[in-house]
Amino acid sequence: MNITQFQETLFRQGEQYGYTDMEIYYSGSRAISVVVRQSEVDTYRITETNGLSFRGMIGGKLGYAFTEKIAEDSIAFLLEEAEGNAAVLEMEDDDELFAGSEKYPQLDTYSALLMQTDPDTLIEAAKTVERIVLKQDERIAMVRQSSASVREHELLIANTRGLHCHQQDSVGSVSVYLLAGEEQETVTGGWFDYSLTDFSLIRLEEIAARAVAETVSKLGAAPVPSDNYPIILREDAASNLLQTHASIFSAENVEKGFSSLVGKLGQRIAGSNITLIDDPLMTGVPGTSGFDAEGVAAQRNELIHEGTLMTFLHNRKTAAKAGVETTGNAAKGGYKGKIGVSYHNLYLAPGTRSLDELIASTERGILITELQGLHAGTNPTSGNFSLACLGYLIENGNISRPVNQITVSGNFYDLLGEVEELGNDLRFIGSCTSPSLKIASLSISGS
Repeated sequence: MNITQFQETLFRQGEQYGYTDMEIYYSGSRAISVVVRQSEVDTYRITETNGLSFRGMIGGKLGYAFTEKIAEDSIAFLLEEAEGNAAVLEMEDDDELFAGSEKYPQLDTYSALLMQTDPDTLIEAAKTVERIVLKQDERIAMVRQSSASVREHELLIANTRGLHCHQQDSVGSVSVYLLAGEEQETVTGGWFDYSLTDFSLIRLEEIAARAVAETVSKLGAAPVPSDNYPIILREDAASNLLQTHASIFSAENVEKGFSSLVGKLGQRIAGSNITLIDDPLMTGVPGTSGFDAEGVAAQRNELIHEGTLMTFLHNRKTAAKAGVETTGNAAKGGYKGKIGVSYHNLYLAPGTRSLDELIASTERGILITELQGLHAGTNPTSGNFSLACLGYLIENGNISRPVNQITVSGNFYDLLGEVEELGNDLRFIGSCTSPSLKIASLSISGS
């Protein structure tokens, strides 16, 4: 029984049972993954997970139930369990079922071709990357693991009010993680790439070459003297810092006082070169989505426009409290989770210069490539951060040597106003992305 058949049967039997309104939220995924070590398959795994939440109005009360078994014999359980819960649960003010948006974007997020990738192709890809890596540099001591996978996810939100939102997405990826050594020093590193359409488009040679370069370039690192330095946050480090602080744009967190942006709508909070966008309608990126966790049609939102705070991210509940329209940013942490607020595909609009050009325009500074301890070393409410980091010393517009055992400190809110330039190197590898950022000055604690 597929999910559509299950939903139709559930609603039909639920109506006979006495339910006046019903809704399901279904999430299912399937993945094939391989891990290769020393030219042998270390792990080959096929995983399938799915689950469904059901809520329904019976006897004037709303009840909830969950199941991981999408089969006809689960239907009676859901109906009885939800009825029992309805008798003891208090209704919340956001429990009204949503009948759906007038119009939904038509997005192509699923590739049958990708999911038809033969397991032998995955194995050979992982072996190929490992083989290339070991030939690249004699300082590579070992390949810790080389991996390849394909994954698909399906989401269905449907109710008896007319809402029916269904989406499937897929992704294939290859990654490799290394250990390099020289004299008494060892370092680790890696790289990965992905495709949303065709596994054969993943560039194995580039993954291997980048992984080697990222790893061996860390050898010989040493700290720098403590001081304030011009800083370039490379795109991956900048993306991680943005992601750690992205919750400050949630209307839910603003309402609870977990953001310093309270009362700042319409005000300048960043430099005029900063535009922050949440765009679930972009194609060819992992965060593409036609609707949110409440079934509201997804839309492009500019949170910051040329430095001015334009909106917070809203679900239906937070929007009603604020007296505005929802931005279509309801989120749910799995089928059992409660409705919250989050972004789909959040990113800083890029600049025009490459990372190499940003480096060349820096007389003396530090390129930060990796931030460590992000959850322990950041306070999104205040914006303060103090993080161990890795990177490179820039001298006379060139990278001179690797740097480690340093800590970068600052304030995210202040940083938004201190970005001198943004790079053109957006790399959409997740749902929160930033180009490289050249910052006027940040505090570095070192030797």
